[in-house]
Amino acid sequence: MQKNSRIKYSVANLLSGFCYRILIMVTAFIVRTVFIKCLNEEYLGINGLYSNILSMLSLAELGFGTAMVYSMYQPLANKDYEKLSQLMKLYKQVYSIVGAVVLVLGILIVPFLDLLIKNKPDINGLTFYYLLFLGNSVVSYWFFAYRLSIFQADQKSYVITRYQSLFNLIKSVFQIIVLLVFKNFTAYLIIQILCTIAQNFAISCKAKRNYPIWCLNKNDSLPQSEKKKIFKDVRALMLAKVSHVILNGTDNMIISAFVNINSVGLLSNYYLITEAVSGILTQITGAITASLGNFFAIESKDAGYQMFKKFDFLNFWLYGFSIVAFVGLLNPFITLWIGSKFLLDKYVILALSLNFIVAGFMNTLWTFRSTLGLFTQGRIRPLIVSLLNIILSILFSYKWGVAGVLFATSISRLLVNLWYDPLLLHKYGFNKSVLPYYKKMILRGALLGIIVFFIQIISNEIFRVETNIINFIIMVIIVVIVPNFIFFVIYFKTDEFQYFFKLLISLFYKIKNNLDCRK
Repeated sequence: MQKNSRIKYSVANLLSGFCYRILIMVTAFIVRTVFIKCLNEEYLGINGLYSNILSMLSLAELGFGTAMVYSMYQPLANKDYEKLSQLMKLYKQVYSIVGAVVLVLGILIVPFLDLLIKNKPDINGLTFYYLLFLGNSVVSYWFFAYRLSIFQADQKSYVITRYQSLFNLIKSVFQIIVLLVFKNFTAYLIIQILCTIAQNFAISCKAKRNYPIWCLNKNDSLPQSEKKKIFKDVRALMLAKVSHVILNGTDNMIISAFVNINSVGLLSNYYLITEAVSGILTQITGAITASLGNFFAIESKDAGYQMFKKFDFLNFWLYGFSIVAFVGLLNPFITLWIGSKFLLDKYVILALSLNFIVAGFMNTLWTFRSTLGLFTQGRIRPLIVSLLNIILSILFSYKWGVAGVLFATSISRLLVNLWYDPLLLHKYGFNKSVLPYYKKMILRGALLGIIVFFIQIISNEIFRVETNIINFIIMVIIVVIVPNFIFFVIYFKTDEFQYFFKLLISLFYKIKNNLDCRK
């Protein structure tokens, strides 16, 4: 029964997540297209820079959300609503403080904004726009935001995605209207703030209806010993949080300060595409993360290790195929979408693709680390990789510009994370040797390198004279067939491939039987 529930919730989370991400992707492209037509490129750069600054301020959360969700797995499995009530009370207090800290730190940054913008654009109200970005970040922690976590811990992320889909659609429609009618960046940002508040409020009302924990004694606090355990995990997660934000949140700031703000705007169009794809792929992770927490609370480590191998294989296939598609199709797509004047060179594409797949691998490792509760091991590593990234990004920016900053992120992770995190997971999580994983990772990397090399040659040849829709469709067909066929030939006989193949066949027959029954 427990296993069936995990599968049921994972499938529900996965399907709702995919639908949400598709909606996000479509509306984001429409909004971005209207944005580019109605406002100039410099607004794109400002939008990207301020988003990065505010992502840096999310450090104030310090990984508390991850620790709290992990602490809810056991009481939810045991239906211990009194313990959940105590946890949610603590979570509410912490998020109120986090929102206030983000507000104060954000205001303190205002005098230094000019230092972050090389070749400052001729746009009035830059500080005011920043304060609106700050306001949206602050309200994302307030207005009952803490209540979202109970759905995540209870394997019901699909509830959150339904509300996110609705309010994203509302936000996009109104943003398009104000851009087309008023061409007003201020109204565009105010709509974003209002929708964030409305979304948090709607989800919190749903949580209050679905769980009885808010009807319990609100004055009953979590025992001091359990608070210490949570804060111990938070201290361990703090450095991981710092590393994640610095690795993913400083690139635009360094590019703006050491290259130029316009490059931030151009790069944001590429990020829109890669993040849309990443968002779809990480739904697989998000859909099963809570189920994994439930799984590890009940099943053995050997069973967990087999699950890790299957998930790691699926992740490699999906992310591997995606970077092949990026190398072959990103620049042609940008040309067809908004024009060749928004293009960046092929080295930026390679750097983006490398960042994408390294982050994908790290995402898998982090998913299993968090569900196993391995927060305290390897605490110093995130700080090392963060400092290395900043140093390399600044150095590389002088010689190689945007591509240098992006390559620095991947190099930092390759030198530290990509060998140490698997070691930590295998040693403390599974009690297994990490050497087979290293060997597998090297072979997979070599295979992807060869495929990417030949796809780049084919893409250059096809688009050598002209980029048009016919050439683009031809390249799409090549990109879809070639890497997937190679993966199929090489991995067809592996246990992991056979597992997913049989799972798809089983799903196909279930859908077919359901359709036959309806007839």
